[in-house]
Amino acid sequence: MHTLKGVSQTDQYRALGLSTFAFTVCFAVWTIFSIIGVKIKQELGLSDTQFGLLVATPVLTGSVSRIFLGVWTEQFG
Repeated sequence: MHTLKGVSQTDQYRALGLSTFAFTVCFAVWTIFSIIGVKIKQELGLSDTQFGLLVATPVLTGSVSRIFLGVWTEQFG
Protein backbone atom coordinates (compact mmCIF):
# COMPACT_ATOMS: atom_id res chain seq x y z
CA MET A 1 0.00 0.00 0.00
CA HIS A 2 1.32 3.43 -0.93
CA THR A 3 1.75 5.71 2.09
CA LEU A 4 1.70 9.49 1.73
CA LYS A 5 4.69 11.37 3.10
CA GLY A 6 4.00 12.78 6.55
CA VAL A 7 0.66 10.95 6.91
CA SER A 8 0.62 7.76 8.93
CA GLN A 9 -1.34 4.74 7.83
CA THR A 10 -3.47 5.11 10.97
CA ASP A 11 -4.48 8.61 9.89
CA GLN A 12 -5.30 7.34 6.41
CA TYR A 13 -7.58 4.65 7.82
CA ARG A 14 -9.17 7.19 10.17
CA ALA A 15 -9.89 9.49 7.20
CA LEU A 16 -11.35 6.57 5.25
CA GLY A 17 -13.55 5.53 8.16
CA LEU A 18 -14.79 9.05 8.86
CA SER A 19 -15.49 9.65 5.17
CA THR A 20 -17.47 6.42 4.95
CA PHE A 21 -19.41 7.31 8.10
CA ALA A 22 -20.17 10.83 6.81
CA PHE A 23 -21.35 9.44 3.47
CA THR A 24 -23.63 6.96 5.26
CA VAL A 25 -25.14 9.68 7.47
CA CYS A 26 -25.73 11.98 4.49
CA PHE A 27 -27.36 9.16 2.53
CA ALA A 28 -29.59 8.33 5.51
CA VAL A 29 -30.68 11.95 5.85
CA TRP A 30 -31.46 12.12 2.14
CA THR A 31 -33.52 8.93 2.39
CA ILE A 32 -35.43 10.20 5.42
CA PHE A 33 -36.11 13.48 3.62
CA SER A 34 -37.64 11.63 0.69
CA ILE A 35 -39.83 9.60 3.06
CA ILE A 36 -41.14 12.57 5.05
CA GLY A 37 -41.39 14.73 1.93
CA VAL A 38 -44.92 13.53 1.22
CA LYS A 39 -46.06 14.59 4.70
CA ILE A 40 -44.31 17.96 4.34
CA LYS A 41 -46.06 18.50 1.02
CA GLN A 42 -49.44 17.80 2.57
CA GLU A 43 -48.89 19.90 5.71
CA LEU A 44 -47.60 22.93 3.82
CA GLY A 45 -50.05 22.56 0.96
CA LEU A 46 -47.32 22.64 -1.67
CA SER A 47 -48.02 22.23 -5.35
CA ASP A 48 -46.08 19.67 -7.36
CA THR A 49 -43.80 22.42 -8.70
CA GLN A 50 -43.09 23.83 -5.24
CA PHE A 51 -42.39 20.37 -3.87
CA GLY A 52 -40.09 19.65 -6.82
CA LEU A 53 -38.12 22.80 -6.07
CA LEU A 54 -37.94 21.87 -2.39
CA VAL A 55 -36.53 18.44 -3.21
CA ALA A 56 -34.21 19.70 -5.97
CA THR A 57 -32.64 22.53 -3.95
CA PRO A 58 -30.11 20.35 -2.04
CA VAL A 59 -29.06 18.64 -5.27
CA LEU A 60 -28.63 21.91 -7.15
CA THR A 61 -26.74 23.68 -4.37
CA GLY A 62 -24.54 20.62 -3.89
CA SER A 63 -23.75 20.50 -7.60
CA VAL A 64 -22.82 24.17 -7.77
CA SER A 65 -20.75 24.05 -4.58
CA ARG A 66 -18.80 21.03 -5.87
CA ILE A 67 -17.54 23.11 -8.78
CA PHE A 68 -15.94 25.63 -6.44
CA LEU A 69 -14.78 22.97 -3.98
CA GLY A 70 -13.16 21.07 -6.85
CA VAL A 71 -11.21 24.14 -7.94
CA TRP A 72 -10.24 24.85 -4.33
CA THR A 73 -9.10 21.24 -3.81
CA GLU A 74 -7.07 21.33 -7.01
CA GLN A 75 -5.27 24.49 -5.87
CA PHE A 76 -4.67 23.66 -2.21
CA GLY A 77 -4.84 19.88 -2.12
